[in-house]
Amino acid sequence: MGVPAFFRWISEKYPEIVKDALEEKPRSISGVRIPTDATKPNPNGEEFDNLYVDMNGIIHPCAHPEDRPQPKTEEDMYRNVML
Repeated sequence: MGVPAFFRWISEKYPEIVKDALEEKPRSISGVRIPTDATKPNPNGEEFDNLYVDMNGIIHPCAHPEDRPQPKTEEDMYRNVML
C-alpha cells in the first residue's frame, strides 16, 4: 500500500515537481493518422532519464478485485494484470 497523502505532502513541499506536460498531438491528413515525431526535442524543455511508476495501484485491484472473486492462484492474479 502507498503512503497516505504522500503525493500531496511532497508536491506542497516541492511545488516545482508538478508540471503541466506539453505534447504534440497526432495529426490526421486525408484520413491518414500521422504519429508524433519522437525524435524532436521534448516540447517541455526538460529531458528525463528515468520514469518511475507505482505499480501498486495496478496490481492490488488484480489481487483483490471488487467486481469478481479473488484469484485462486498467483498465476490467475498475473493473468488479471495482463487483461
